[in-house]
Amino acid sequence: MSGEAESEDGRKPVRACNSKDLFDKFETMTSFARTPEKIVHTLRWLPLVTAIAAVTTAAPFAWDKHFGTFLLLIFIYLPAVALVSIGLCIWAGVERKSPRARSIVISLVVMLTLACGTFWALPLAKDEVRFLAWSLSHDDAMREFADRDSVMLDWESWGMAGMENDAYLVSNPSDNLTQDGGASKWLRHVGSSCEIVASKRMRRGIYIVTTYDCPLR
Repeated sequence: MSGEAESEDGRKPVRACNSKDLFDKFETMTSFARTPEKIVHTLRWLPLVTAIAAVTTAAPFAWDKHFGTFLLLIFIYLPAVALVSIGLCIWAGVERKSPRARSIVISLVVMLTLACGTFWALPLAKDEVRFLAWSLSHDDAMREFADRDSVMLDWESWGMAGMENDAYLVSNPSDNLTQDGGASKWLRHVGSSCEIVASKRMRRGIYIVTTYDCPLR
């Protein structure tokens, strides 16, 4: 005998609606509907993550000019960036029909743009930023050298032996080091026969000068 009795006209009676079953079905349907939204929302953070990673990893290489850093840049950093870029391209291709592809492509563009921008902008502003930080805690040193031409500090060096550049923070009370004849006059005062290949004014009477394979001290 069947579990449900049929009516006289042969139709089965309609079972009473179970509210718990309806609630469970509704939860299942809404959970499936919400899943893609959660994934897309998560990937919206991907450009921000790649932006932070690009700047924080590129900055040390853009800041430091040492030969060892250059080797790490060529053999480790650049190949790693290339691999990540290829991975993002493949991921975007796999997700090309999904809303997630847009976030992936944006992340790739942001990463490459910020990495290249860091290598361009940081070397231009590095000396100014470093001098500002140094000067805030070395007022006594600036007062000590304020009245004479002299080398205040070994600033930076880069290159290989025999092909090395040396940069120095120097004082020039006359504030004419970048003018015609100013560099040669300053070199005579400090007792050096080196040639200054580059100079940058930090503030009145203080410069960064660079020599090539000829240390000032």
